[in-house]
Amino acid sequence: MENFTIHIFGYGETQINSNEFSKKIATTELTKVKPLVDAIWNKKPLDLETEETYHVIHIFNHNDIRFVSKDGFQLKAEEDLKPLIDDLILEMKNYVEKVTK
Repeated sequence: MENFTIHIFGYGETQINSNEFSKKIATTELTKVKPLVDAIWNKKPLDLETEETYHVIHIFNHNDIRFVSKDGFQLKAEEDLKPLIDDLILEMKNYVEKVTK
């Protein structure tokens, strides 16, 4: 999928906006969010002393990830995160198809 944005909100919802579909889903309904968030967290800059608590994580087209917190960070073009992002997109797409039938 090209041209998408995913927002993982700290209050418990995950949203996707793309040319295929747009939907906000309770994060507890999605099993692929936690592994992605953990992988993003593990890539934070070593000198950054922030808490794992986040306001929102923005993901723009695989290439730009923004961990928004008191002292957030940004990741660019992290190839090893793409499969985790794609897994989440597929899970969200399947969830939307399941609940709209």
